[in-house]
Amino acid sequence: MFKRKSVLLSMALILATVVSGCASGNNSGANKDPASSAGTAAKSVNLTFAVETPKDEETKQVWQEIITGYTSKHENVSIKLDYAPNDGDSFRTWLTTGLIGGTSPDIIPSRYTWTHEDFNKDLLADLTPEYDKPNPYAGDKIWKDTFTPSILNEMKNPTSGNIAGITLQTLSIRVFYNQDLFEKNNLQIPKTWTEFIDVQSKLKASGVTPFAFANSKPGDNHFLWTTNMMTNQIAAQKVRSYDFNANNQLELNEIAAAVDEGVINLESPDWTGFMPLIKEWSQYWAKGYNAMSGDAAKEMFLRGDAAMMLAGNFELKTVQDSNARKFEFGTFALPYLTKQENPNAAEKNFELGGYPDLVFAIPKKVTGDKLTTAVDFLKYLSSPEIATLMGNKMYVTTTLANVELPVNLNGFQFVGERILVNFYAAHIDKKLNEDLVKIGQLYLEGSISEEKYKSELQKTLKADMTTVLKTNNWSKENGYGIK
Repeated sequence: MFKRKSVLLSMALILATVVSGCASGNNSGANKDPASSAGTAAKSVNLTFAVETPKDEETKQVWQEIITGYTSKHENVSIKLDYAPNDGDSFRTWLTTGLIGGTSPDIIPSRYTWTHEDFNKDLLADLTPEYDKPNPYAGDKIWKDTFTPSILNEMKNPTSGNIAGITLQTLSIRVFYNQDLFEKNNLQIPKTWTEFIDVQSKLKASGVTPFAFANSKPGDNHFLWTTNMMTNQIAAQKVRSYDFNANNQLELNEIAAAVDEGVINLESPDWTGFMPLIKEWSQYWAKGYNAMSGDAAKEMFLRGDAAMMLAGNFELKTVQDSNARKFEFGTFALPYLTKQENPNAAEKNFELGGYPDLVFAIPKKVTGDKLTTAVDFLKYLSSPEIATLMGNKMYVTTTLANVELPVNLNGFQFVGERILVNFYAAHIDKKLNEDLVKIGQLYLEGSISEEKYKSELQKTLKADMTTVLKTNNWSKENGYGIK
């Protein structure tokens, strides 16, 4: 339950407590000058720090507050805030162009898989040795030991083990629901898929639109999120042996291996048996879902015109602060499938989050005093103090170990197992990501058969992974890049 006044009061109390705790818990470095501990340069250093363009002015102000907090401790350092596109394709183009052309900012936003790719192209600085050194902003604890181990493990390059960036956030996807509508219709929070459909059936019968589902384009992500969660519920066990580095996440070479050996086959109901369930669910979505954007779905929910929507913790602040919302809201994990829906169902939640997000890296061109200072700033960004600040003001779920989520993020703690396979994601296979939605729109509206949909997806996946194998010289003989 989210009550405005109680949440704001609790946030203030939590912030005061955590900041006090951070100060008292860092006595080993409390009397030290972080600048001298980190070895920052004595002469003036000017850095440009870029973030993905925020959707609101408040977030820009928080980034500036973080920068000011750092420069106030380092009078010799000046940091200019810059912005990268927040559209996926434009962002990647901006990043690649800047890295290759040598025009990128001194600290850049990225994606964890992109840091792997760009490091392999010798475009990023290697931060691996720095992770074995103390972080003066975390009580001089060894930097690598301050992160959640499973998340930091994913930051490691799958072929070399090097780390070329930091990660500040891990995502959590939830169903946001209108608490007032649930209470009015005597509905309980559903845990299983059967219960979930029953809730929506009752809402629809009472004249309420059950769900605002965005499916106008791949970037809306609602279809992707649902597909990924269901895929892992019915098929994850089939490919656990392909997790060669045992990090509970199949990387590109491991996905390519499973496709190459026929274990991942999208024409098999073992992998796509959930499709009829999504199509059945679509009868409870708002009309025009194939033309509804993510923002339009959110606005519909906030107006009270739909009882539920899918969103991540990154939308929580917008929902919480919305003037349009006149109801109390809550969140719950997308209900899991039971064997009643699919005989292979694991009958438990699989979480989309848990992977590294809000990633930053340093271009290879940055050297000398600039590199020393840029690394020090990354350590400051990944400190408990900044994790608390970002949690309270930006609703960021931290990747740091032993740092509790602030009260405003209640409801986003993990309740299930993290997904193992994510081959539909754009950073793994862009065309498959697009086909999933674009051809899926035709399937949902009844223009093509389920068999046609599955065969088209399999054709794309097989062709693209064959190209990946050839490009990287991965094969069964060389252990798909492991040997």
